[in-house]
Amino acid sequence: MLPRIFLDTANVEEIYEAVSTGIVAGVATNPNKIRCAGRTYAQVISDIRSFFKGPVAVEAVSIKADDIVEEAKRLSDMSENMCVKIPGNKEGVKAIARLVPMGIQTNATLIFSAGQALAAGLAGTAFISPFIGRVRDMGGDGLQHFRDIRAVYDAYQIKACVIAASIKNSYDAIEAIKAGADSLALTYGVFNQLFEHPLTNRGIESFAADFQAIYPQA
Repeated sequence: MLPRIFLDTANVEEIYEAVSTGIVAGVATNPNKIRCAGRTYAQVISDIRSFFKGPVAVEAVSIKADDIVEEAKRLSDMSENMCVKIPGNKEGVKAIARLVPMGIQTNATLIFSAGQALAAGLAGTAFISPFIGRVRDMGGDGLQHFRDIRAVYDAYQIKACVIAASIKNSYDAIEAIKAGADSLALTYGVFNQLFEHPLTNRGIESFAADFQAIYPQA
């Protein structure tokens, strides 16, 4: 299966530009990114849906399972093909176990241990998002943390899509794929790193110069 890229932003202009490459499979947002965009979920989702019909993930911010379930229902009803991000703690897992039979897609997020990942997977979540960069920021090995989760899922044959999240650079993105990521959640900045290399730019400039030397009037 080809790894899928989920663009991690609420900036509609960035989403539009990234989607135009043809390689974006989904969009992931959260309250922090919505706040930075200075808009509401409804406004952002409406704009995204004008040009992109793929999955869009939004985040539930309630604390207790009952409240998470009600919030997830409202978020899921905003548009077709929505996925609700829910923290992978006990209350979140309780909510996931109730939402899955309702047909609401969930993404267990803020996953920082293999135990959290296992619990969310057993609850039936469609997606999980282990955080790589934030583990490293706390002095841990984010990629080994991801490998441990992948090993648990493979051992139990849990079919949820494992998304590598909190990726700080394109190197970690590739390493996450090598570690077994089904998908990547990339900021717009890291997404653009996939395309860029100074030797590519140098080669383009060299070819253009050679062409002009042969065909100066072209």
